[in-house]
Amino acid sequence: MLATRIFTAFLALSAPAYGQSDDLQQRIKGFQSELATTYSVKTLNLQGESLGALEKEEPAFQTHFKLEAKEKSEDNLGRSTKLNVHVRIFEFDAMDDLNWAMKRWMPDFIDHNVVRPGRDSKTLPHADPSIVIVEGTVITVLTLPCSQFDLDRFRTWRKHLLTYFGGASSVVIEVQGCEGPLLWTKNAPDPKDRTWK
Repeated sequence: MLATRIFTAFLALSAPAYGQSDDLQQRIKGFQSELATTYSVKTLNLQGESLGALEKEEPAFQTHFKLEAKEKSEDNLGRSTKLNVHVRIFEFDAMDDLNWAMKRWMPDFIDHNVVRPGRDSKTLPHADPSIVIVEGTVITVLTLPCSQFDLDRFRTWRKHLLTYFGGASSVVIEVQGCEGPLLWTKNAPDPKDRTWK
């Protein structure tokens, strides 16, 4: 009888965690499906931009995939290439886990740059254009090669990401070009708040 109660309690406590991952999986599939006519999904031999300390975290769930255009187009260097973006998603068990991950990530951010929470920066050496969305217990990062940066296309990616991985309370960080600027474009934390410092 006691074993049955313990098992039932375990199932009740673990159900929300699985529900969150199921919801996230559905959002990932929806995001990929919306872009399926123009982009193919690649999951093998991925590299992409260095995300610094975030790569060392051990979240409850993480995924990395590359969206590669099916048709070639010209990049900023005049080369005919298939445009691509890397998307990495990290889901943590609780807000405390996410806050600790952000605290460790800020001094070792994308391409090992130091970022101060809530403060914009004119440059971010060696960093490729990137969009970071922090929503609930999920961090979503999209990066694209510097040679493929186009502000209008960048804004379109931001819109797609916010549709599937964002919300009213999302914090959005953007590296709006090659090596910056870094801008906190939505719900920037108060620079005096010590949560992510």
